[in-house]
Amino acid sequence: MSQRSPVFTQICIVVHDAEQASENWAKVLGVPQAPAELWTTEQLRHYTNGEYTEYSGCKVAKYELEHLVLELMQPSADPSPWRAFLDKHGQGVFHFCLFVNDRKTMYHNLNEIGAPLPYHIGYFAQGSYSYVDTKDQLGLELSINQLADNREWLDLLAQGKAQPLDEVK
Repeated sequence: MSQRSPVFTQICIVVHDAEQASENWAKVLGVPQAPAELWTTEQLRHYTNGEYTEYSGCKVAKYELEHLVLELMQPSADPSPWRAFLDKHGQGVFHFCLFVNDRKTMYHNLNEIGAPLPYHIGYFAQGSYSYVDTKDQLGLELSINQLADNREWLDLLAQGKAQPLDEVK
């Protein structure tokens, strides 16, 4: 059985005001406005630069388009990858999301072109996502997503018996 090719599934745009951006996108797309909701992270474990982090107060609006999701992310004032992007660059495209079957192989392929390992990774029961700074190599940041049963891995992380990215080393 052959593996399917990686698929772009999402574009994330960091904005100052998710409600206003959502209203504008709804008009442009000719669809009902997606609500800007507080992003819940209860079922996620986030690590930025290897450190466990919690993010609260972010608002997100999502448009499920035919071939991808348009995500509008309004970061809170607290430190986060999205806040750092907004403070440095202003509003704009934060990442393209690439869905893969094998994160380890993708990280190896990115390393082959000089990209570093992810600086941010989020684990949830059904998979993971990570942010890789590929601006120098590809002109944008990538979010690498993979579906997998991560329940045991989440327990190991919570107990301190594993570190982020151990599973791909």
